[in-house]
Parts: sequence; structure tokens; C-alpha cells
Amino acid sequence: MLNRKLLEVLQRIQAPDRIRLRRFLCSPYFNHTSNSEAIVRLYDLIMQYNADEHHPSLAKAVVFRHFFANKMFEEKVKSPLDSLTTELLKLVRQFLAQQEMEQEHEESYEHLVMARFYRKNAFEERFWQTMKMLRKAQSETSQRDAQYYFNQFKIEEEEMSFRGLHNSFEDDANLHAVQQNLDLYYSILKLEFSCALEHQRQLAQIEQTASDPLLETVLSLSQNNAPLDIPINRIYRFVLELIRFPGKEGQIELMEHMLEQHEAEISTDNYKDLRAFQRSFWGRIYQKSGDDFSRNQTFEIYRQHLEKGYFYVENSITLNAFFNLAIFALRLRKFDWVKKFLDTHPPERICGTRYPAEVHSLCLAEYYFALGKYKEAEGALVYRLFEYSALGIQADLLLVKIYYETQSDLLDTRMKALDQKVRRTKLSQDVKERYLNFLRKLDKIMKYGRQMKSPKRAKLIAEIKTIEHIVSREWLLEKMA
Repeated sequence: MLNRKLLEVLQRIQAPDRIRLRRFLCSPYFNHTSNSEAIVRLYDLIMQYNADEHHPSLAKAVVFRHFFANKMFEEKVKSPLDSLTTELLKLVRQFLAQQEMEQEHEESYEHLVMARFYRKNAFEERFWQTMKMLRKAQSETSQRDAQYYFNQFKIEEEEMSFRGLHNSFEDDANLHAVQQNLDLYYSILKLEFSCALEHQRQLAQIEQTASDPLLETVLSLSQNNAPLDIPINRIYRFVLELIRFPGKEGQIELMEHMLEQHEAEISTDNYKDLRAFQRSFWGRIYQKSGDDFSRNQTFEIYRQHLEKGYFYVENSITLNAFFNLAIFALRLRKFDWVKKFLDTHPPERICGTRYPAEVHSLCLAEYYFALGKYKEAEGALVYRLFEYSALGIQADLLLVKIYYETQSDLLDTRMKALDQKVRRTKLSQDVKERYLNFLRKLDKIMKYGRQMKSPKRAKLIAEIKTIEHIVSREWLLEKMA
């Protein structure tokens, strides 16, 4: 087989980038080996067949004869073709790195490079002119997040390096500004990753580590009017507090106001992540109360974020967003909306999973179930060992509800199997309780849910309404109606 890694990479490069890649390969600055022309021809041949490793024209023997007609091809023996594909792969990696660098670096990067050049070559006047332009470009940047303070750190570091060459020992040689921006850069990332870790602890079984003195220091120094008190740190501090103390969820509106107020100062990716925390907090409120307001509010936020493009990665929607959008819309009986959503987001537009077709089928099964089409719902279910165990549990949960509705003899067996599956997962105890409580309440419904005058029935209804951790609350209450 032709170099599989090369074919895998080339097949995933999008059409516009394929044109740029060919220009890159034709450039003698990058492709300057003795095989440069052959490398371009090999690239053209591979792309002619869309880098399909199964295409007969890309069989190793066929390609070998195309380039080395006067030589004998031997299977499982290293050949000049292997060297050619290796060189092409190396250039493709170089192209991807070059493309990433060009996309990441702003105009200020070029000024910084030139300032470094002038410093090394002792062009003092040019150095200070360039630094002036660099600072002006930096000041015109609206964002004030980690990347901004990292860029500012590099600017101050460059001036420090210049002053170090001509150190008069009459000032701080710009060392204070270097450290100040380094501290701000670090503090933002420390708070950002601390929020992510704390949120992960809410969902997964993560061993509680010792206290983090650096985090506590950053939190202390980012209090009001403290050295690290900047808007992005205020937001992350607020998010961290909401994660740690669920009772403060009534203050989500303040977080939302802070996000709207400082949106221009936060990079797109970080802003999306912060909005994800917002959705998580509203989802947590809904899980606890199950009331109409929180259910409507959660879906409305998801819908708004969908329209704003927060869920998309190169036109593909993330797994969790896809599933949650469909489920919340079904809870509000927005059947037409869900059908359109599923139609416009086929499996090939779902990312973050190896099983997009199965995820799509699970949501389709939920759609059929909500319509009361139980046979179609069961037929749409496709079981897989999902990377996210909660999805597999969700599929089993749906099957339990289907068996209940159809009065299947397999219901009891399926409930016991789901109970064991939940207990064996590495999800957090709170998440496990949502499913275990569902099974406990369903078991009670099966025992005396239809005893209309039984006090146990009234008590059960009250328990389902008020219990904090439970899934499918609405469906259980519907069975008691």
C-alpha cells in the first residue's frame, strides 16, 4: 500500500487548501530537493483520485511503475517510491504548520520580528520606530484576554532585551512591565483551566487532589482593585464560584450581563466556552426543579446559541449541542422544529464522535418516541459503545420507556441491566443518581401508580416533582396523570 498516513492527511485537506498546498509544493523556497518535480507529480496523481487508498490507480505497484518504469517493483521492500512519499508527507506537514502560523499571527507579529532584527543589528532608531508601531497596533486590539497579555508580554520582553544591552542601572530596564503582563497572562489561563477542571469534576469521577495554592493566590490577587483584577478574570472567578456553589445559580443573570458587556474583549473561542458554562448552569437549574420556566429558558438559550454559531466547528455541530438541542426541543413538544433540525444536521455534520450516524439515530428515535411511534423509535435505535457513556445509557433509558409504553415482557430485565450499567460507569455520583432515581420511581409507578386513591401514589408524585437529580421527570409525571 502507498504511504497510508500520507493518504489519510491529504484526503482530509479541503479543496481551497489543496490549491494552496500545490502552490507550496511548486515553490523552490520550500520544495528544493532533487525530487521536487517528482513530488509535485506524485501529489497531482494522488489528488486526481482524491487520495483514496482503495483506488486501483493508487496501488503501490501501479504508482511505482508510473514513476520508475525502468525498475523492478518488489513487494515489502523499501523503494525509491517510499522515499518520495516520505518527502511529500514531510512537505505536507510543513505546509500545515506554515498555514497555522500565518493564521495565528497578526500584524503585530511582523513588527515584533522586525524589532528583534533591528535590536540584533544595533539599528536603534529603527528599533524604537518599530516598537512605536507595535504598541499602536497592540493598543488598537479590542480583545483583552490571555492572547492579548501574552502579546503584550512579548513586546515588553523585547524592550527589556534592548534595554539590557544598554543598561544604565538607573531604572527597572522594563522588567516590571514584563512580569506584570506575564502574571496577567498566567492568571487568565490558570482561572480558565481551573473552571474546566472544576466543571469536569461535576460530571466524572475525578480523585480530589490537594488544595491548589497557586489558584488560591490568583483568586486573591484578582479580587476587586487587586493587581490581577481585569474583566476576563472577574468573569472566570464568577464562573468558578457558580460551579463550586450551585446554590448561587440565581446569579446567572449577572454572569450573562458581564459576558455581554465584555464580549469584544474576549476571543471567539473563549467566548463560546464561557457561553457553554451559561448553558450548563441553566441545565443544572432545570435538572433540579424541572419547572416550565427553566425548561423554556434552557431551550431558548440553546436556540439562540445555535443561531449565533457557537456550536459549530467548520460547519459541523458538536455532539453535546446536537443531542441537547433535540432533547430540550422535544420536551417542549416542538416537533416540527426538531424534524427540521435533524434534517439540516445529518450525521456528516456532527463532530466530536466516532459514531455520528448512531448519535443521529438516537435523536431520531427520541423524536419518534415523543410522537408516540414506539415501533419506529425502537427501530431507529442503534447500539454502540459510545465514547461518552451517558449516550449509551440514554439509549438504554429510551428502550426502557419504549418497553413500558408497549407493555413488553422484557421491561424488568432491561431495567435491571440499566441499573447495573449505570453503577459501573465512571460518571460522577450526582449524574448516576439521575438515572438510578428514574429507575426507582418507575419501579414504584409500576407497583402502585394506578392506585388512584392510594396515599403512596400522591407521595410518589410529590417525590418526582421535587427530587433534585432525575432524568425524564416530565415523562414520569405523565405516567402518573
